[in-house]
Amino acid sequence: MAYYINSLIMFIKSEMEYKASFIITLIGTCLNTLTAILGIIFLLQKFGSVGGWTIEEVIMTAGIAIFGHTFTEIFLQGLNHFYNNIKTGMFDQIMTRPRNLLFQVICSEFQINKIGRLIESIVLIVYGVVNANITWSLYKVFVFILIILGVNILFSALLVLKAAFCFWTVDGMELMNILQEGGRDLSSYPISIYKDWFAKIFTYIVPFGMVNYFPLVYLLDKREAPFWYGLTPLFTVFFFGAMLLVWNRGVLAYKSTGS
Repeated sequence: MAYYINSLIMFIKSEMEYKASFIITLIGTCLNTLTAILGIIFLLQKFGSVGGWTIEEVIMTAGIAIFGHTFTEIFLQGLNHFYNNIKTGMFDQIMTRPRNLLFQVICSEFQINKIGRLIESIVLIVYGVVNANITWSLYKVFVFILIILGVNILFSALLVLKAAFCFWTVDGMELMNILQEGGRDLSSYPISIYKDWFAKIFTYIVPFGMVNYFPLVYLLDKREAPFWYGLTPLFTVFFFGAMLLVWNRGVLAYKSTGS
C-alpha cells in the first residue's frame, strides 16, 4: 500500500508541474459529464419518468454508474493504458521486479484530472439520496454501501479484462472500450428499460444489473422486492475473481516483445 500511495503522490506532483494543462483538462471532463447529465434531465422533464423511475431515482442511478467508472479511471488508469506497456516492452521490465505484476501495472499511471467528474458524481448521488424518498433502515444503509463497493469492483474487473485482452492483441481495444464506456452509459438508466435479451446479458454475464438495478429496486421500494436483492452487488466479487483468472492466463500466454 505504501508503494501505491508513493506512486500516487509522485504522479500528482508531476501533474502539478503543468497546472494550466491540468485545469483545462479538469474543466473539459466536468463539462463532458455535465452535458450527459443535462441530457438525462431534459429527457425526463419531457417524459416525466423512465420505466416508472422518477428523475431523482435516475439521477442517483446515473451518479452511481459515473462514480464507479470515474473512480477506477482515476486510480486504476495503469490498467486502462496497459497496451502501451505491451507495445513498448515495458512489461518485460515489470516482470523482473519482485512485486505482484497486476499491482505494479495499477501503480504505473493515474488520471487525477478526472477528480472533478468524481465530485460531480458524488453530488448526483447525494441529490438522489436526499430527494428519492428512501425509507431508510440499517439494512438499507448496508445495501447502499454494497452498491457503491460493487460498482467499483465491477468497473475494476472490466479494466482487468481490458488489460488481459492485451496479451493476445493490442489492436482490438475499441471492443473493450465499448464494454467499459458503454457499460457506464447503459447502467445510467434502469436496466429494465432495455430489451429482455439485452438486459439479461448485462445482468447475468456482465453484472451491471446486479449493482445498478436489483439493489436499487430494493432500496427505492420499487416493488415488493425480496431482501436478497440488496445482496446482489456481491456477485461482482465473483466476476472480479473470474477476470483475475483471465489475467493470470494472459500472463502465462505472454511472449516477450524482445525490445
